[in-house]
Amino acid sequence: MTIAAGETTDLTDCTSAIDLSRATSLQLTVKGTFNASATGGMKVYLFSSTDNTTYDDMCWDDHDVPNTRRLGYTSADKMFMIGEVITSQAAGTANVVNWTLDSGTFAGGDAAGDLILEDISGTFTDGQTLSAGTSSCAATQSGSISGHSVVRTLYPTAVGPLYLKARLANEDTGQSITSASLIAVTQTI
Repeated sequence: MTIAAGETTDLTDCTSAIDLSRATSLQLTVKGTFNASATGGMKVYLFSSTDNTTYDDMCWDDHDVPNTRRLGYTSADKMFMIGEVITSQAAGTANVVNWTLDSGTFAGGDAAGDLILEDISGTFTDGQTLSAGTSSCAATQSGSISGHSVVRTLYPTAVGPLYLKARLANEDTGQSITSASLIAVTQTI
């Protein structure tokens, strides 16, 4: 499903309700692909019902899914740390939420892969130096910031209502989210 910029899905877009009548736990997995120039994230709103016909007019629970994007790196000399801020030579900043190592080694100073970033601001330019704050890693930017497909697993704290339906909101007002979906898994013990 594609969620247009600034739009929210409707409860009628749910193909079926999440039946919690016998469930002891619930796991939700939300997926979506953010455009490379998007700045807003996605929000999941859960609405409850006792009869699977009439749903509350106020959400029972909600979860934020921050916008994350990819940025390639080469020539990294130290391992990045999740949660640290990186700064580009052009004064851009972003928080590292994950990274991949596709080739080379950090010890050899030739590590290459992708950074998964959020809270991106400023300019990032191909070929310029990236400096990591906590790890003191120095690397070279490889390419431009690109869109990223997120997969987030959410664990609501309690299984309360009998039925749930979800609305997904695109919090970016300029770009669509593509391949958006929500998968629910319940467990009964």
